[in-house]
This record gives sequence, structure tokens and C-alpha cells, in this order.
Amino acid sequence: MLRLLILVILLAVLIVFALSNTDLEPIWLVSFGWHLSIGTLVLGVGVVALLFGFLIGLIGDMQQRSRARRAEQHVRTLESQLVELHQRLDRLQNSVGTPLPGTVPVQPEQKV
Repeated sequence: MLRLLILVILLAVLIVFALSNTDLEPIWLVSFGWHLSIGTLVLGVGVVALLFGFLIGLIGDMQQRSRARRAEQHVRTLESQLVELHQRLDRLQNSVGTPLPGTVPVQPEQKV
């Protein structure tokens, strides 16, 4: 929301500047020349910069989404492994006469 507010303010300033500077001036770029108002030039440069920034942001967003998809796939894999391990543990606990690995069988107490 803050980005949108800053964008609107910046565009408003550029538009006001473009409307305030309408006198045609000769503009040269290497060997190409034309007559253009300074306000239009500044507005055009601002729009090109805005599009360039949007493109850079879009590339970063696509990279982040890709990382998020990989992380979600990894979480799904780990969850399926966890379910499998719980099922194996339940099978081991339910098997009769077989103690769990790493445990010592409990001896019944003897009455005297």
C-alpha cells in the first residue's frame, strides 16, 4: 500500500512538471535530434524507469515463488515421511512379543 502511495505521488509530480514545461526545446542524442518539451521528456523517462522497476520486481517475485514452491514440495515430502514413520512405529508397537528396538523388555514383578 505504501508503494502504491509513493507511486501515485511520484506520478502526480511528474505530470505537474510535464504540464508546467510545455515549451519545445531541441534535444540531441548522439546524432539524432528532435524538438520535445522538457516536461514530456521527464515524464517519458519516469514511465520508462517505472516499467524497468516493475520488470525487475517481477523477476524477483518469480524467483521467490519458485523457492516457495520448492519449499512446499519439501514440506509435503517430509510430511509423507513422517506419516510413514508413524505407521511403522504403530506396527512395531502392535506386534506381539517383539519389544521396540532400543528398549528393554519389562519383567513382571514376583510376589514373595
